Amino acid sequence: MSTSPSATLFTRNLRRHVSADLPAPLYHQLYSLIKTYIIDGSLHFGDKLPSELELADLFDVSRITAKRAVNELAAEQLVERARGKGTHVIYKYSPKPVKAPMVGVLQEIESIAESSTAAVLECAMAKPPQSIAADFGLKRGDTLFHLTRIRERGGGVFAYLDSWTAGINAPANSDIFIHQSRHHYYRDNGIHISHITQVVGAIAASPMIAKHLDIAVGAPLLSLIRRSFRQNGDQEELVDYIKVLYNPELFQYQMEHKLE
Repeated sequence: MSTSPSATLFTRNLRRHVSADLPAPLYHQLYSLIKTYIIDGSLHFGDKLPSELELADLFDVSRITAKRAVNELAAEQLVERARGKGTHVIYKYSPKPVKAPMVGVLQEIESIAESSTAAVLECAMAKPPQSIAADFGLKRGDTLFHLTRIRERGGGVFAYLDSWTAGINAPANSDIFIHQSRHHYYRDNGIHISHITQVVGAIAASPMIAKHLDIAVGAPLLSLIRRSFRQNGDQEELVDYIKVLYNPELFQYQMEHKLE
């Protein structure tokens, strides 16, 4: 017997994502969490939501709070209520990808940069976390170029980017990263990428990331970790590590591959 999306998503482990300790009203936290699941396709058209009593129990809130959250979803025509049948999702998920044809990974990076604007949060030489230092084979006290940004398009922040780069210094003016990708700066400084690996996954938004992306804490995010290498003699060495967190409501990472 298959498990319904509601049974999988609405577990007591989610209780920590709706809390009186957070600044937003409880009903809005619950509404935002469910809305995220609907918009990103985790809940499909026709899926049944837990009842107001079940939501109140799961999230340790009053039935009035649960009712108001569901009312907000209904007002936005995301769900529909029917007496005796419960509340069902009526929103039909449709991905809204940033146009980034996968001619090659570097071309795709340039395309995203050209179609969006970045805000630089940090741009400096710094000691990376131990796990990243080990990836680069750094010695104690070694530093890397650390760049943290958010990317915005059409008034919405769709990505949080955190990168560490070897063999390069921080630029005098970080504004160069607002309208172009980092790779322009790298090429200008003699760094040429020969090999790239990517790992795609999913994580829940931490309070810090949720604040930057203007989403609910615990909302699902698409995670991409990209390692870029350059040729050094007959060996390749890691030159760049970046972790990107995408809001799936605003961004879909789309790749196209052709068989030779």
